[in-house]
Amino acid sequence: MVGRSFLLLIPLLSLLMFSCTTKKPVTGGTTFVIVPHSQEVALGRETAQKILANERLVTNPRYTRLVKNTFRRLVEALPSKYRNKYDWNVYVLDRKEVNAFALPSGDIFVFKGLLDFINNDEGELATVLSHEIAHVVLRHSAEKMTMVTLAQVGELLLLNKIPPANRGLAREFYELGVNIAFLMPYSRKQEKEADAVGLLLLFRAGYNPQKAVYLWREFTERFAKGEPPEWLSTHPSSERRLRYISRLVRFLEENPQYVREFRLPAKVVEKL
Repeated sequence: MVGRSFLLLIPLLSLLMFSCTTKKPVTGGTTFVIVPHSQEVALGRETAQKILANERLVTNPRYTRLVKNTFRRLVEALPSKYRNKYDWNVYVLDRKEVNAFALPSGDIFVFKGLLDFINNDEGELATVLSHEIAHVVLRHSAEKMTMVTLAQVGELLLLNKIPPANRGLAREFYELGVNIAFLMPYSRKQEKEADAVGLLLLFRAGYNPQKAVYLWREFTERFAKGEPPEWLSTHPSSERRLRYISRLVRFLEENPQYVREFRLPAKVVEKL
């Protein structure tokens, strides 16, 4: 009976995937999301509140003024349907790592180490912030939650067919395989999309797009040698991103209509 009940999940899962398939914002590509937008935002806000309660924020105006002003300029450059969809906020965390991240609620966190790395260069900071804003607009968190859920369902279906004594080893192999063959490539694809849509926003806000090229050249020179193989990473290699962003900057300079319309067809994102 248990085996039959799991078999019933297969057509139900297929129906769910079909019913939840929709067009991705900005690129128009096909995406699959089972997480309601309201739930996604609520989870983001809850996570943001936990971070703010446990992390130390930078209050030095040398950092905060630049970050807030740059962030405001980028948000104001968004089309209204995206600008008004979120309660946009930005914070500077007192951490040495060269990093930044976005939550699906529109809360963006920048590490002090990143600001030191770019020497508070506004154009390079705008490159990072526009990339993080793009993650929110593209609903990448909801996509990731959906992909993880699918992977978990697949694990249940597989382990149901394996004798209990062998399930521990099977689970380890399955999770390793899914990460390498499914989740990591999907994450790298999302990073590429965020780079592309972030550049659209960088252009719209009036920043010099060559700053994005300079930033990724700096990242490549500083970090490329220490990066893991790309197939074991959630991000494309710095060298690949530098080449991609350089091509995309040239493309958008030659095709400004995409910047005005704030759209970039998925086939363009993939082809460049």
